[in-house]
Parts: sequence; C-alpha cells; structure tokens
Amino acid sequence: MNVASLLSFIGDVPRTDLSREGNGASVRIVAAARDSSLAVVAALVHEGFASCPAFDTAVVFVPDGDELTCVYSTGTRGAYFVGVRLCRLESRTSVARCARIGYRVPTEDRDSRLIPGDRRGIAFPLCDAFGRLHAIVYWSTTLERTSNEEALAELVEIATVAYVLACERESDRASATFDALTGLYAPRAFRSLLSEMIHKRAHLASPVSLWFIDSDHFKIVNDQFGHAVGDSVLQQIATTLKSALKIDCDIAARNGGDEFCALLWQTHKSQALIRAAKFCAAIRASDFLTGIAMTVSLGVATFPDDAQGANELLEAADTAMYHAKRSGRDRVAFRSATRQLEVLSELS
Repeated sequence: MNVASLLSFIGDVPRTDLSREGNGASVRIVAAARDSSLAVVAALVHEGFASCPAFDTAVVFVPDGDELTCVYSTGTRGAYFVGVRLCRLESRTSVARCARIGYRVPTEDRDSRLIPGDRRGIAFPLCDAFGRLHAIVYWSTTLERTSNEEALAELVEIATVAYVLACERESDRASATFDALTGLYAPRAFRSLLSEMIHKRAHLASPVSLWFIDSDHFKIVNDQFGHAVGDSVLQQIATTLKSALKIDCDIAARNGGDEFCALLWQTHKSQALIRAAKFCAAIRASDFLTGIAMTVSLGVATFPDDAQGANELLEAADTAMYHAKRSGRDRVAFRSATRQLEVLSELS
C-alpha cells in the first residue's frame, strides 16, 4: 500500500481498528497524524524499535536558527540527549549532516556519534510542513547490521508524509487561534473563550471584566514611518498588554488592526479600572522608537454588571472605549452604577 492509499485508508478506519496487528506498522504511523506531529514521531519510534531491535535509543532534532535542538528522545540512553544542541552548519555528526543534505546518514567514525557508548546509528531526514529538515536518529551500542534496516527506512519515508500532514494541521489550528504578528489570540478564538468564560461565570460567584483597547493616532505612525515600524509598535503594545495580565487566568487578543482586547477573570470592575490605568501609564511611558510616543484609549465593562452575555459585554466595552476617545484619548472609560459613561478621574 503506498502513502496516498494509506492517507485515504486512514480516513475510513475507525480508531479502535488501528491497533490491530493486521493493519500494519505503516497504517499506525499514518494514523498518528490525527493527533499531532509528536504522536507521529512516537509511533515511528515504537515501530522502528520493533522492526530493528538492535536500536535501543531514538532522538529527534529540529532546526533552530543555525542550531539543531533535541526535542524528543527515548530509549535506553534517551536521557543523555535531553537539551542537546548542535551547530547545524558545522557539526560533523550524522544528525547535522542529515539535516543539511536531506539524506540518510549512517555513523562512519567517532565524530559522527553524539555519546561515546554509541557504536552504530542511522540518521533519517524528516521534513515538516514548511520544508524544514528535521532529523530522527536511531542509535545502538552494537555494530550489528540487520536486513530490517531497509524496512526501517521505508517506515521513515511513510512517517515523513504523516509528519508533514500533522504539522500542516497544527499550523492551521495555530493560524486560526493566534494572531501571526503579535502572538495574541485571534478574534474568533478569543470570542469563543469569552463565551466559555461567561458560561462558567454563571455557575460561580465571581465577575469577568473586559478591556477594549484602541491605540491613539496609530495611522500617523504608519503614514510617517511605514508599516514595518507600525507592526513593531503593535508588537510592543501586545508585549506590554501581556505583562499587565495574570498569566494563569487572563487572556489577551488582537481584535484586528490596532485594537486589542483583554479578558480579566475573577476581576471586579474597580480592580479592572485600577489595572487599566496602570496599563495606560505603561504604554505612555514606553519608548517605542525614537520620536514615537504612543497612548491608548481603553474601555472597561464587567459581567454581569454591564452585560448579560459575551456579545453584549464586548459591545459595552467597545462603547466605553469610544467614550474614552471622545473624551480626549489616553483615557480609561466605563459605565458607572447609574449607567452613565464616565472617564476614570486619574487619567482625565
């Protein structure tokens, strides 16, 4: 069965059938692409050990700039490789050579080995969805060669297709979840999380506050300095925003353009306002680039005080943000207990 047939076959095989011996190692490796790229690697290692018992350790290296970093190691001596980094361009090891040329590389001399106890090893290339060459290496303490090494090579070839497929899926999920420029949550993913938080809040006695943030006069930055500088400014605002949040429970998102949102879990409006004022002050004090001074306008809304649902909470925070804009910018605005839009006095 070729790789294309395997990929088609996997879509029709129930998960409960994938562990049956009759389906074969190849099918189990490709099936792991349903879960993750790491699952593909784990399946490949397991099946590789089964087909070539002489190999007792397996290691995976991925490119990281000019280096190769060990991201997976298992087997008898797997612990030796944890955290190991190699120079991808200069190292004479079989790992680095494999990652450079994209072909199978056996150990040929002492310089090819990573630890003294290794006697024989084979490095195989793995290509991810972006065309980057990774390397998986099987190691042995014996010089024994087996006829099954070609079968192992075939498993790696099939695993490469599954690995690319898993990497593509992970990349697609990440693109849908996170904003590429800032690393913050993307709008749709953030709204889903907000709805989930609001649903949880219905069963708890704790509030949820929301910041709606818009940078002031950002168009001038793009017009005067160019979009590359504008992107840098947005990234720094995102970094400052993340620093203002509690990493264990708060969530930040880029709403689009130069707008941002932040969800503050278990935070009353009074606390959200105090923290918002500190965030605005941090932006005002930031040295973005020579000659560039940035401020933001921020609206605060709290569930259930200002809204009864996720969409209504977003609208309430957005409305407050526009009130901050109209009030002179570089402000924090909110709706008071009397339902009137007001500006936090410390910033007015």
